[in-house]
Amino acid sequence: MIMYRLFEEKNGVPCTLFHGVNKSRKLPLDTWVDAEIKNVHDGSRDRATEYVSGFHVLPSFESVIKFLNRFKVLDNRVICAVDVDIDAGIWDKEHSLSDVKLVKRMKITSEYWDKRVKANEYSNLQ
Repeated sequence: MIMYRLFEEKNGVPCTLFHGVNKSRKLPLDTWVDAEIKNVHDGSRDRATEYVSGFHVLPSFESVIKFLNRFKVLDNRVICAVDVDIDAGIWDKEHSLSDVKLVKRMKITSEYWDKRVKANEYSNLQ
C-alpha cells in the first residue's frame, strides 16, 4: 500500500525526524525497513501520553500538507511516498490530532525518492 511520510533530508539521504532505526536516523532506499517497536512518549502534547512506536505515515499527500502545520521548522523536510507492508502491522496513533498511522514496515523506493517534494514549498503545488 502506498502512503506518505515527512522526512528530513541530509545530503540527499532520507532520515527520520525523531526516533531512528538501529541507532541511526538514516534510512536506506529500495529496502524494507522495520521500525523499532517500543513504548515512547510524544513530545508535542502531553508527555505523559505513551504509545507504541512505529513509522509515522499518512494516507494521502493532502493529509501530509495538513500535518505540516504541526511543525515550526520545515527546512530540509521533504514529503515522499512510501510502500507500506500492512500485513506487518498498521495502527492508529490514537492521541494524534492528524490522520497519522503507525506502521511496522516500510520501503522508500528510489523512484519515489526522486519525486520527493520540499515541504516548505508545498503551497506551490496547490
